[in-house]
Amino acid sequence: VFYALVCGKFVYRTLAWKALPDILARSALLSASVLIIIGLSASFAWVLTIEGIPQQLAEWLVGMDLTPWTFLIVVNVFLLLFGIFIEPLPGVMVLAPILAPVAVKLGVDPVHFAMVVIVNLTLGMITPPVGGLLFVTCNVSKVPMTALVRELVPFLYAHGVVLLMLTFLPALSTWLPRAMGFK
Repeated sequence: VFYALVCGKFVYRTLAWKALPDILARSALLSASVLIIIGLSASFAWVLTIEGIPQQLAEWLVGMDLTPWTFLIVVNVFLLLFGIFIEPLPGVMVLAPILAPVAVKLGVDPVHFAMVVIVNLTLGMITPPVGGLLFVTCNVSKVPMTALVRELVPFLYAHGVVLLMLTFLPALSTWLPRAMGFK
């Protein structure tokens, strides 16, 4: 914040001292809305954890006797839905400790599984109707949600293609660690 203030005032010379209170008020409002979304997301993750939903999901997945590929498809669908309502950090904190051992037990590479989880949850952040990043973007850009979603559709498809490639081509996520000597 201090760096932006210095650059705006002294480097670019576009910031007037009179405008500073209004800028700070708008920044506080935007920060508050983002923190509310993150807080509600973390609260929802806590409720799911208390109710034992992730553990029930893991037990259900283990009981289904899935192949690694079917497991990844089921996890993709679940994480896409989960990611719409939960920010990535609480999502990883809640689900990774429960789903990762199931993935390893089924023979899925841990790095591959981590990439699938992260890409899924980030896709959920920008997926309508609840994706948290959508609200922030609409608030910052002053664009209605419908206009943003209309422009976002090609990126959602591209992100989905990347997710499918990461899911079904594990070498995309594991080649670099292996090239660096990690097994």
